[in-house]
Amino acid sequence: MLSTNEHRELDPVVSVEPPVQVQSGTISIHDLNIERPAIIAYLQKIAPDKQAIALVHALEVGVTELTARRQRFHP
Repeated sequence: MLSTNEHRELDPVVSVEPPVQVQSGTISIHDLNIERPAIIAYLQKIAPDKQAIALVHALEVGVTELTARRQRFHP
């Protein structure tokens, strides 16, 4: 006779990784949903083959602005 553990199917191993992973030289983004109407509207106006680079440029502009604000308020 088999024990209940032997009858039980193996549970799948689920690896939960954060959707944004920052390494020393790259950022990996997986399964990230952004529900911000302004961002969606901006990217919808750009050709699909240019949307990834447009998103990178938008991040660069945003990071530059955030860095400048922090320097003004926290010198």
